[in-house]
Amino acid sequence: MKHFPKLEQPLLVEGVETHEPGPQFLSPVYRVGEKFRKGHDRWPEGGHFICGPRGHELTLCRPDINADLIYEVRCGPAEFALIVEPPVIVLAYRFGQPDSWNDVAYAWHLQPEEWRVVPSVDPLPEARALLWITLVGSDDGIIHAQRGVTLSPRFTRRLHTAIRNQAMSAFNPSECTKALSKIFLSYPTPVDRLALAIARTQGNE
Repeated sequence: MKHFPKLEQPLLVEGVETHEPGPQFLSPVYRVGEKFRKGHDRWPEGGHFICGPRGHELTLCRPDINADLIYEVRCGPAEFALIVEPPVIVLAYRFGQPDSWNDVAYAWHLQPEEWRVVPSVDPLPEARALLWITLVGSDDGIIHAQRGVTLSPRFTRRLHTAIRNQAMSAFNPSECTKALSKIFLSYPTPVDRLALAIARTQGNE
C-alpha cells in the first residue's frame, strides 16, 4: 500500500448517457493503448483513488503488466472494502483472485484543490456510485485496461458519508500519520486490514 500517492494527471471525462431519473455516469476520455499522460512514461507503482468533480476513479500503476492482469482488471471478479479510521479512509480492492487484495489511503485535504469534491447527500436509497478503474503501466505510462463498476447502495452511502465527514473536519497531519501507523502496525497486510472494513461490495452487485 502506498501512502497517499500523487498522480498529476488531469481528469478529462465525458458524459455517458443513462436512463432518467438518476445521475449521469461519466467516463474518462483517455483510451486503452494511449499514454495516461502525454509525454509521461513512468508512474509510481501503487494505487491512487480520487473523488473528483466527475466522480470516483481508481488508477492502478503496475510494472510488467501481462495478459492475465489485464483480463482480471477488465473482466475478473471485482471486490471492494471500505476502512474508516478517522481521519483516514482506506479503499481496499481486488480483481480476479481472492487473495489479490491491495489498498490505498485517501485523505480529502491532501488532494489537489481541483479534486476536493464533497459528495452530496442523495435522497434515493438505491443510489449507486460509479467507480472508473484504469490500469497503467508504471514503466511505460500506457493505459492497458479500463473498466467501470457500480458500487452497492450501502457501500456508496458509507463511502460518501466518510468523505463528507473527513472534508468537514479540521486536518491535522500528525493525527493522520498516527492513524496510518496504527493501522499498519496492527494489521500489516491488505488482507489483515479487511478486519477493519465497515462495508464490502462486489462490483456491479
